[in-house]
Amino acid sequence: MTHSGKWHGKRCYFGLHYDLHAGAQDTRLGLHCSPRELVPALRLMGPQWVQTDCKGHPGMTSWFSRVENATVSPGVKKDALLGWRRATRELGLPLHCHYSGLWDAAAAEKRPEWAVVPNPAQPPAEDAWSPARQKMCPRGGYLEGLLIPQMLELIDRYEVDGFWVDGEIWAVEFCYCERCRAAFTEETGLAEPPTDLSDPHWVQWQEFQRRSFYDYVARYVAAVHAHKPGVLVTSNWMNTFKDPGEPRVETDWISGDTLLGLDPIRCEARFISTRGRPWDLMTWNFYRVAGPGDRAHPHCPKSVNMLKQEAATILALGGNFQIYENPPNLRDGRLIDWRMKRMGEVGRWVKARRSFCQGSQMYPQAAVLHSEHHFRSQPCRDLYFSTDVAPVEGAVFALLENHLSVDILDEWALLPRLSDFPLVVVPEQDGMSEEAVQAMATYVRSGGRLLVTGAEMYDRLGKDLLGARSVKQEEATHFVPAEEGRVALYSRSWRLLKPTTGRALGQLSRTPLLDQELLPYPAAVLNRVGSGAVVYVPCDLFRFFRENRHVGIRSLVGALVKALKPALDLEVQGPSAVDVVLRRQGGRVLVHLINRTSGLPTEPPARAVDEIPEVGPISLRLRLPAPPSKVRLLGEKGDLDWGWSEGALWAQVPRLHIHAAVAVG
Repeated sequence: MTHSGKWHGKRCYFGLHYDLHAGAQDTRLGLHCSPRELVPALRLMGPQWVQTDCKGHPGMTSWFSRVENATVSPGVKKDALLGWRRATRELGLPLHCHYSGLWDAAAAEKRPEWAVVPNPAQPPAEDAWSPARQKMCPRGGYLEGLLIPQMLELIDRYEVDGFWVDGEIWAVEFCYCERCRAAFTEETGLAEPPTDLSDPHWVQWQEFQRRSFYDYVARYVAAVHAHKPGVLVTSNWMNTFKDPGEPRVETDWISGDTLLGLDPIRCEARFISTRGRPWDLMTWNFYRVAGPGDRAHPHCPKSVNMLKQEAATILALGGNFQIYENPPNLRDGRLIDWRMKRMGEVGRWVKARRSFCQGSQMYPQAAVLHSEHHFRSQPCRDLYFSTDVAPVEGAVFALLENHLSVDILDEWALLPRLSDFPLVVVPEQDGMSEEAVQAMATYVRSGGRLLVTGAEMYDRLGKDLLGARSVKQEEATHFVPAEEGRVALYSRSWRLLKPTTGRALGQLSRTPLLDQELLPYPAAVLNRVGSGAVVYVPCDLFRFFRENRHVGIRSLVGALVKALKPALDLEVQGPSAVDVVLRRQGGRVLVHLINRTSGLPTEPPARAVDEIPEVGPISLRLRLPAPPSKVRLLGEKGDLDWGWSEGALWAQVPRLHIHAAVAVG
């Protein structure tokens, strides 16, 4: 049975994360971390749990650690952690430590035998995220020699309530030390690990590194739980969108920090919410136009509206929400009142939504398959940044812009409840398991509606299910039918088809002309199998949409879904920038509406969202077994017009600012 996780209860819904990553150049750490200073600032924000600085990527503590092999920053003047513990005790708040795990520069310098041995065939990366020889080998002595002893020290001396471990799956570098080489040889029988992505054994090596990481996390989680049950532990970005598959390590909750805007949040929330554990996402209180280290583009604080907009999807999918704060050029631990007040305004907005967001459950409509088998079959340089999720993202974005309520599920989550979904989308997942292939065929024959994309999916699902025969494959840009004409669509691999039992949907062409330069091949094929149907698009449709976001491709996706005629309970009409989330909560149904627009120009380098224009009207039709007893608009003010006819509720929301929900029942 999968571990269901633990959390501090319903009262912990809105949190603060504060870290400094103490280093050798610091001189004033802890000078402004007394309860006298922290308590008033925390009251301005009103967080319900706090994560504070402990040990960052430089590997230096911001408290006076007594553990052997510890490195205390020379800039520690007062015990900041003691001040945070006393302040949170006074306010009755749980206190977590931000602790950098595998990324520890000081430990690498002090105990080089613990560090990763880089790929001997490639020079080590030297960028902000992969500095050479600063990452720990998960099979080395670091875990028992420093990480676990320091966690137990923090529990015993400060009675901390949890650990948010950073620098983890996203910081993993493949290790070629003698320990890892010997273990890989014992597992696989291969004399040497591969050193190049093109090696046929690279994926085995990659998955060996993943298992090494999982085992490392499991060991420190078990040590903390054994030492003091009730202390919670999570590993940043583990069990999230870029780590699909059954969650096997018994972390207590799932969490990740995101700084890149709404798109990652839209996917992360839809995936993490299927993991069966408490979860949150953390957005940064600031943004920057360029990457780290660019002095010409410093961090700027986000507007209140921008933070609310980022929170909306997280809340609608049932997650908790926290904000990361790190005031620039202040290394003494102080919090800035005006920034805390602004985050407090966000917090009040978040807490006002708890009654109709917290504890909600999935209402199955459109499922996008994010196959862990396909994901892990792709050779990658690391376990996070170089992974390829573009087709899944493209499918999610295209469906959302057609106002479908979308969930992202891997095979572990989807296959046991496949029949619950009126529509299933498989976006270029040709590495999916044989079990999933058979399940999809059964799903269609039993009445399901399946949308499949990708040239290689022809070989996985077969001509009988797809209703066409393959003529040839090519790299090409073809023009496909769109709402107002034809639009160009590039695919690295395009399979040209002749329908057999299927019916052609549209026709490919060489140009934008509507009735000339046509090719004798369909843009897609609709095939009816048993009591269900499948639409097959034999190209990288969703990868292309992820990169281009063209309105013509959006309209094509909408037309393909309509051709399948899935028995969706919810239909929504409104601006394409409105995301829809359909959820259940107790005995009622909630239709969440999220406005993603911005009042600023879309040309780079603009990243800020400030004045969010209202949009509307938004019309919806929700099939129900009986007339509803109550229909209300929650979250924003407005007159909700609604009625009941022909087995469905119809309603119209005149205007939407950021986030509202139509509550039925």
